[in-house]
Amino acid sequence: MAQIQILGAGECGLPLAHQLLRGGKSVTLVTHRDAAAVLAGTVTSTQVKFPATLDLESHAGLGVWRSAAPNIEGIRLAMVVDRTVTAGWAGRFTRPAQSVDQRTVFAHWLTDFVAAGGDLRIAEPSVAELDRTAADYDLTVVTRASGELAACFEADPAWTLPAEPLRRLAVLYLDGVESDPDHLGSYISLPEHGEVISYPGLTGPPGQERRCEMVLFEARPGSSLDVFDRHSTPAERLRQAKQLLDRYLPAELADRYRDAELTDAGATLVGAVAPAMRKAVGTLPSGTPVLGGGDVVCRMDPGGAQGANNAIHCAIRYGEAILHDPAGPYDRAWMEWAATPWLTGIAHPAALWTMTVLDPPPAMQELMLAAQHDPMLADAFADTFARPANMARFADAPA
Repeated sequence: MAQIQILGAGECGLPLAHQLLRGGKSVTLVTHRDAAAVLAGTVTSTQVKFPATLDLESHAGLGVWRSAAPNIEGIRLAMVVDRTVTAGWAGRFTRPAQSVDQRTVFAHWLTDFVAAGGDLRIAEPSVAELDRTAADYDLTVVTRASGELAACFEADPAWTLPAEPLRRLAVLYLDGVESDPDHLGSYISLPEHGEVISYPGLTGPPGQERRCEMVLFEARPGSSLDVFDRHSTPAERLRQAKQLLDRYLPAELADRYRDAELTDAGATLVGAVAPAMRKAVGTLPSGTPVLGGGDVVCRMDPGGAQGANNAIHCAIRYGEAILHDPAGPYDRAWMEWAATPWLTGIAHPAALWTMTVLDPPPAMQELMLAAQHDPMLADAFADTFARPANMARFADAPA
């Protein structure tokens, strides 16, 4: 029986490990934290999972929260200047999206993986250590990588990406936020400053989940939204977040967060994401090829709401490819064959969508403005978040 090693227990590594284990494969999952450590840590990101992703999870037996998580029925977009909404519309998804705290998700999936007989190893192997152990497996899939390991994956020369992050990010998970009356997420554009994105989700230890609001500040570097510090305390970040909402949003929008409190001590995260597009097959120092997945290959700013969806689609497609060829050989040519459908059908459109929505071209800006007078256009634009491959018709449409 082929032996499979997976590095990383996130949105890509865990679904892949579960799928292979259910398919009768021998799977070793290597990660730096067990379930208890994940739950005790800080939030990892924001994540909105769209219907196609939720369907994949359910089909794989991983859709634990499908009936419990609050539905996100669409997007309420507003452009705000001087605390005044200058343009806006509400668009509905064809089917609702959902969001569950990744700490909750990963802890549950890790526990289930071990209970089902999976081999879980808590370690952070160096590239040299990975190079030595890779020979013991028929295939190694890398879904989480340090800078040293990521460097084993060559940048894709077909993509020209900014060298620096497009936004400085601050994430807060909040209790006490007034719910949107139409169960919509909000996307507030503050020209020259950035965006504030907010939507309902589920947080808490497995079995004790509760509703919360997940808020993402997307600050243009150097703008007046760019105030969050990696070394500040959670309480300081909450105070800064409330000050920014009061300063830039109209009262009717800012008032939703008036009584907000952090859900827990780990409910904030500050950082930035430099976009990256790498080739899916990496090479270890010995020459051994390894297959990259998820963020290792395609890393995006979370403002486009594509990262978790991209990772899960990658996992399912890789799992299907492995189970299609249960004995291998999993050589470089096979890896390229396995990765191509995900890259061309999911990852590349998602990356292009993310860059476009953060810096929309003129034609797309006009369509976004026109959507406030055309509910069908607003719905179609909102649904593009769930179907990034449809973006081309908006980005390239004539004014």
